[in-house]
Amino acid sequence: MDQRLLQISRTRKVWKNATRNVRVAPIRYFKPETPEDIRLIIQDAESKNFTVRAVGSGHSFSEVAKTNDYLVEMFKLNRIEKVDEQVIKEKFRHNGVRPRYFVKVEGGITIKDLNKKLDKMGLALQNMGAVNYQTVSGALSTATHGSGIAMPAFPDMVRSIILVASGGEYLQIEPADGITDPARFSSPQGVKLVQDDDMFYSLLVSFGAMGIIYAITFEVVPEFLIKEERVMTTWDELKEEILNRNFINEKVRKYDYVSFRINPFEVDGRHLCAIVYQQILPGKPKLSLNAHFKNLKSTIFGNLPFVSWFLIRYLNLNPKYIPRAIDGFLKGTKDKLFIGKSHRTLFQSGSNIRRHGLSSEFAFPVDPYKIVHTIDLIIQQAKKNAEIGNIYQSSHVPVRFVQASKAYLSTAYNRETAYIDIPLLQKTIGDYEILDRYQDLIVKEDGIPHWGKINNKLYGRYELLEKFYPKLNVWKAVRQKLDPKKTFVNEFLEKTNLC
Repeated sequence: MDQRLLQISRTRKVWKNATRNVRVAPIRYFKPETPEDIRLIIQDAESKNFTVRAVGSGHSFSEVAKTNDYLVEMFKLNRIEKVDEQVIKEKFRHNGVRPRYFVKVEGGITIKDLNKKLDKMGLALQNMGAVNYQTVSGALSTATHGSGIAMPAFPDMVRSIILVASGGEYLQIEPADGITDPARFSSPQGVKLVQDDDMFYSLLVSFGAMGIIYAITFEVVPEFLIKEERVMTTWDELKEEILNRNFINEKVRKYDYVSFRINPFEVDGRHLCAIVYQQILPGKPKLSLNAHFKNLKSTIFGNLPFVSWFLIRYLNLNPKYIPRAIDGFLKGTKDKLFIGKSHRTLFQSGSNIRRHGLSSEFAFPVDPYKIVHTIDLIIQQAKKNAEIGNIYQSSHVPVRFVQASKAYLSTAYNRETAYIDIPLLQKTIGDYEILDRYQDLIVKEDGIPHWGKINNKLYGRYELLEKFYPKLNVWKAVRQKLDPKKTFVNEFLEKTNLC
């Protein structure tokens, strides 16, 4: 093996994802520091007929990153720089009178660290998911979405990707009308510019199946503030507002970001709901000190490691308390008002969710009747689990709304989408069995499972993928073109028949 590869790798490494439900001991574990390191890893793997997969924070609950051969940890590739305006086509440099901003980010940086660096530059992501632990390449590859029906999902903020493909070839892949001016493009590293719609929109959500993403160019915006308000209601009241379209038209479409959370269990004759309204603010308002801090109780307890440990054990011993515990949590998140920088406000979880959280999530069109029907099915299933098996899911059910995506294998492809999530605490009794039942139930309703969450009911169900993804055959053709030797194939791709 090349001396450089020996320096950046080790053996006998056991890798686990954040929630430890995926575990693997690869034949060799690499920590590249440069794109040249990635190229050498791929070339060495192909010479030995090994497969290669990249991993980041391990936030995905699915087996998407797993391999037995070469596993590549991306954390040391964490640099960020502004894109040179001179290589950008003139028409992309401004939006009317306002300048546009593009940053090139290495794939191993976490969203949290990216936010910090953008903050120092006076810039921000326009959207992000509810957590920030993921690497940017991992969040992109599994179609992290965020919230906001008029806001781009994570893949739709991307303008260019540098991929290290089969043979160690460097490719900068963009849409056909990409931001880079081919006449001004040059690369001392030998990067080849490819501007092709099918290749770009396939690569956006590709699970590492087409190569290793070295760098991503995001379009970002000047830093901004968000005002957040949370209000309490009941499912019966909210259901009526959804069905008469008032909630969709007057709330979801008028606020920049909207989500809600519902207790699937009835407590005191109602299902409690917490609605989160978030609005972008111009300028910096003058407010009292309290308005700049989120609910302190939920923030503190959401980050103390022993809290989840204690809660899991307590709820396993006292399962009938779970419905009231969820009610108490929802009430505890209530704020009169919070204003903060965008990345602080859009972040919605404590660090405990990374260690102990688990979920399945499903995408639906923004159809009021479908949303209500699905949530009612979840409520019925939760009641059935409790009454027959004394088994309780240990969390509320969040619902978010997002803009249609152009990424071919995004769960929001080509349609405005409502995401219905079913999170729970891992190691509460019945955790995976609960999610299995919901997958069986909701997939029948044409709910599309999230790629990065528990989605094992997709295994061996290629007819579902054909139904859910109209561009699937195009995606597979691009994958074959970029990875003819199947260097980046793994068990997840084989189980889902994506390779």
